Amino acid sequence: MNNQTEFDGFTIGLKPLADETLFSWCSRYHRLSAHGLDRVTCRQLFGHHQTGAAYDFPARIGALASRAGETLGTATEIIHQRTLLPYYLPFRSVQLAVRAEHAMLGHGIGHLKYRLGLLTSGIGAAHPLKACPQCIVDDINEYGWAYWHRCHQLPGVWACNRHRVGLNISPQKLDQLARFAWVLPGINNGAPVAPLERLDPNSDEFVWLTKLALMCNGILSVKAGDFADSMCVASTFRSRLIDREMANQQGRVRWSSMESVLTQVSEKLSYLPELIHQTDSEYLRNQLQAILTGRALTHPLRYLIWISVFFDDIPDFQRTYASTSSKGLSDSYALQNATKLHTPNSSIKVLIQQVLDNKMSVLQAAKIAHVNYLTMAICISRQGGELQTRPKKLKADIRRKVESALRAGHDKAQIAEEFDISVTSVTRVLLTTPGLQNEWREEKFKQRGHIARQTWSDILQNYSFLGIKILRKLEPAAYAWLYRNDRDWLNNCLANVPTRVLTNHAEKRIEKTDQRIADTVRRIAAQNVNQVWSLSELKRAIPSLRKVIINPGQWPCASQALRQILQLVKLKR
Repeated sequence: MNNQTEFDGFTIGLKPLADETLFSWCSRYHRLSAHGLDRVTCRQLFGHHQTGAAYDFPARIGALASRAGETLGTATEIIHQRTLLPYYLPFRSVQLAVRAEHAMLGHGIGHLKYRLGLLTSGIGAAHPLKACPQCIVDDINEYGWAYWHRCHQLPGVWACNRHRVGLNISPQKLDQLARFAWVLPGINNGAPVAPLERLDPNSDEFVWLTKLALMCNGILSVKAGDFADSMCVASTFRSRLIDREMANQQGRVRWSSMESVLTQVSEKLSYLPELIHQTDSEYLRNQLQAILTGRALTHPLRYLIWISVFFDDIPDFQRTYASTSSKGLSDSYALQNATKLHTPNSSIKVLIQQVLDNKMSVLQAAKIAHVNYLTMAICISRQGGELQTRPKKLKADIRRKVESALRAGHDKAQIAEEFDISVTSVTRVLLTTPGLQNEWREEKFKQRGHIARQTWSDILQNYSFLGIKILRKLEPAAYAWLYRNDRDWLNNCLANVPTRVLTNHAEKRIEKTDQRIADTVRRIAAQNVNQVWSLSELKRAIPSLRKVIINPGQWPCASQALRQILQLVKLKR
């Protein structure tokens, strides 16, 4: 037989250690079983000679759980307690979490990393094996084994909170040669990362790294999909910015007060290997703006960085998120200013009905509802009720003329000037006459549409050769109105306008990333002038260099910077 587990009564009795990853448990079993080949252990545990050997998202966990009996727990418990998947689920939908779990239970994960957003995150899909040198010594003394702690393997974790030291990175799984090997940490097989090697444990940067590590581990206890509403996440951040007076009460960010924050975040990220090449303030501002406008980010680490800046810990963020969600702010932060007259509750509806039935005056209803007279009058008007007025200046004939002018779509200021009344009086007529506000808005909409069409037609007739981009700059208001409200007409007009082939700007993004990696290489070398760099050390310090080495033609600036640094090393030697 090819598989020892086919014998009746065969069980695996190796108990997992505290916070041990599944990959670490399998590696310990491999050594205990004394198998000469890694694939033999893999086949025995997972029923396949390769599938299951991944150290971040292994597959065939269902098969492993049945072979291990109760040693590791159920297949679901293995996934949630021994792998990295739970780290990625709080900001993703529950449906995606279910599909991801099924993929790991089945015969292969397929495109799971793509669906989780790792491949498009700009951070990378690799999870380098990391270990604390002091934890290795302690584990050997206590258990006789050094093993991989899950708390150290999470993206964004580069400090051991127990010993307050930086983590070492293992080179054993960084290349394809050891892709399917079972390995364990050792005292001599890990290397420090350059930005962290000389970092003072009492420095602000190291304190922030330990806080970020706690948050990365704290996210493991959050259920899948709990933070999946990107609009609610946006409102949560805006709420905290308002509390810190970095945004006004409407949620508009005061970017002048944010400059110092962006600078501090930029300095701290220079010690975070995953994002060491994305530290410029403008890039960080765009990223924060994306969060605040409800655009979902592809990697949880990007959220966690900003959570670490504005919140004390994950429970603090959870409380604010829950409070924001309960207030119904997930659709838009502007809903904070919504008033009763837009969506009257049941008690106000009862008052309105009593006024319409002549059982109560408008003033009495307003006092009971704790609103002013005009607010209650507007509420009644929107429910189709007509109010009896006792005008002092706005007599019946003038009021009819004002209503007629409003139905014609005239501006309120123009009407006020024509009839020698205040704009407030015109607004009162508009809001308290049933159906008049809708009629006025419809007429204004038609007028704006006519003006926008005429403006755009004129500019196309004279300047169509300039292309859409320049035409938009010439008449941005007309283009914006047509784009939002009359898209079909606009598209027909633009059919014959010269335009470029639409792209997703991937080339431009690659170009900017290339330059950022090149700048990072030079900065790291400049900060460590006396160090003789090897290619391995540079790859550990800047993980994004691996793709540069694989495809140097796609990253010319980074390749040139790397060659310059390595040439200087040769001269020093």
